[in-house]
Amino acid sequence: MERQKRIVWIVSDGTGRTAREVLRAASYQFENADLEYRLIGNVTTESGVIELVDRIKEEPGMVVFTVVSHDLRRTLHRLCVDNHMLSVDLFGPLITTLQKYLQKLPLESPGLSYRKNRNYFRMVDAIDFSIKHDDGTGLESADQADIILLGPSRVGKTPLAVYLGYLGWKVSNIPVVRGDEIPDFCERVPHKVFCLVIDPVLLRRRRVDRIRKLGDPRISGYTDLDSINEELAYCRHIAAHGKKWPVLDMSYRTVEDVAREIIQLVSI
Repeated sequence: MERQKRIVWIVSDGTGRTAREVLRAASYQFENADLEYRLIGNVTTESGVIELVDRIKEEPGMVVFTVVSHDLRRTLHRLCVDNHMLSVDLFGPLITTLQKYLQKLPLESPGLSYRKNRNYFRMVDAIDFSIKHDDGTGLESADQADIILLGPSRVGKTPLAVYLGYLGWKVSNIPVVRGDEIPDFCERVPHKVFCLVIDPVLLRRRRVDRIRKLGDPRISGYTDLDSINEELAYCRHIAAHGKKWPVLDMSYRTVEDVAREIIQLVSI
């Protein structure tokens, strides 16, 4: 017989992210804790609290809440007690203690935590996206990127993509190989696409260094200067004959400098 999951209602006046993470951390202390989370966010009015409790009565479970308004916390706690619902107020005791310690009244403004950390979460998501779409991987969702980098091996796509991710931009970087077709979605989003080139002698030096440190990638003509020149010419060719994608020369430029130029162009 399949064991029925225990429902935990997560109630918040913001996103509920804080309550969910705290609850998950606590649940790890219990082996085989089979919990089903029901997250209800943006609960900011007394009528919203009443409607929520009526909904919970139809599918009873434990209630965990992060609500900054003292009045709403009190209303939610009272309704939970009246309806014999087990509840935990994650914010109330901490806010009350901080109020006494700081000798200040709380703002009671919902969603402050998310708004203050929004840029951080955006950066984390962007870096995660850029890593998952590095060097031609994850092509099935690469068109969801904010920026798409094309260029030959060792031109500097990966460090540039990671740096842009740190700034909050989701990046796909795709290697340009003679004879291989560029993904179709690049034609559909020309404003996102940038082709990277570099001085051929510098590129050869990087590839020789790559072989010395990581081994031979077994690519024909990988360090041959004539082949490298052909690769770079092909990169310029697809840029000119595609949707007029910008060509950026990476030679002796910092990642920060190139990233700044890309952001200016993509923001136009």
